[in-house]
Amino acid sequence: MALITAVSLFGDSMLYIVLPIHWKEVGLVSLVEVGILLSANRFIRLPLNPLISKLYTIMNVRKGLTLAILIAGSTTFLYGYAKGFTFWLILRCVWGLAWSIIRLGSNYLILDLSDNNNNRGYLMGTYNGLSKIGTLVGMFAGGIFVEWYGIKVVASVFGIATFMILPVIALIPRSNNQAAIVRTSLFTLPLLKLPKLPMMLLTVFLVMFYLDSMVTATLSHLIDIRHPNTILFGIAIGATTVAGILQAFRILCSTFLSPWIGKKSDGRGQRIIYLILALFLSSTFLSIVQFDLPIYIWLTFLLALLLTSSVLIVIMDAYITDVIEGKMRTAAVTTFVIVSDIGVAFGPVLGFISERSYGISTTYTISTTVLLLLSILWGIEWLRMRSKSLAYSKSI
Repeated sequence: MALITAVSLFGDSMLYIVLPIHWKEVGLVSLVEVGILLSANRFIRLPLNPLISKLYTIMNVRKGLTLAILIAGSTTFLYGYAKGFTFWLILRCVWGLAWSIIRLGSNYLILDLSDNNNNRGYLMGTYNGLSKIGTLVGMFAGGIFVEWYGIKVVASVFGIATFMILPVIALIPRSNNQAAIVRTSLFTLPLLKLPKLPMMLLTVFLVMFYLDSMVTATLSHLIDIRHPNTILFGIAIGATTVAGILQAFRILCSTFLSPWIGKKSDGRGQRIIYLILALFLSSTFLSIVQFDLPIYIWLTFLLALLLTSSVLIVIMDAYITDVIEGKMRTAAVTTFVIVSDIGVAFGPVLGFISERSYGISTTYTISTTVLLLLSILWGIEWLRMRSKSLAYSKSI
């Protein structure tokens, strides 16, 4: 499943490196259009996710993934031949449809195959870590080879590679209770009345907004402000290059770190502790990177922030399935994905607006405060749960 996701991400990830540089070659007239295209697939997922959830009521995960890979391969291949904003916008929106099918399908499959709380974190971590390899290949291999051979050749190769992954779908294990999953109705469940779910949705929105989206989007800008003339090992490199190296190292580390953290968090009552710790560390690292420190120390804390962000995503993906039982899980996961996409979609836009209006220090201070408050709120929830558990033990 992770391999399928990774390959499908080749083309999408390539665009984040290629379009800001080669936008004139593909028929665009400004960098504003580039920004719209890179966000279009995120915004289109907001109305699509509930519909995709319904789609899984009439087909299993294998059929859904087959459809998604056919769409992803086609859009990736056509990236090499697209000219003009309208054509590109259509392709990006269609890719958003494919990604919704892949993401929801993978979450449902892991939910169904996991053994309650015993291995769900490990499966989520392994999936998230391995699938990020696709982002790494798309960004760096795509960026390098486009300079040598052009976007048409690279997009064609990535598109064909996506089609070639189709036979692997047959290796995906059949879920044991697929019927129970797909019959869940998203729109008839009083989800917000479920214990912990509103708090979990608020947490994923804020984490994806501030960490996975805003920090990632402003990373090179932050580096350019704090260390505009970066010299590493005697070599002068720009902020964009430093940001790329950090992201590459983050992805490589997450490939091994995510499964390990996921496995460590498996077990009764463990996940919430890791959630509290990760939120607190994120807040701490985010506050530290605002100071002018020696370059190697500063980059170490910045990398720690990026890795903690990856850890948080794994923990949240697993914890959402812990707090909801029975048939409500599928609807809760779908809602969780929708809220996550909202955070990711609005993070870059509102982050840059805040940076322009108030400055990057104020923007990051707000982010630090929000993450710290979240860690405190979850700490209070953990104390409440622990007190309730102790009271129950004494009554037996």
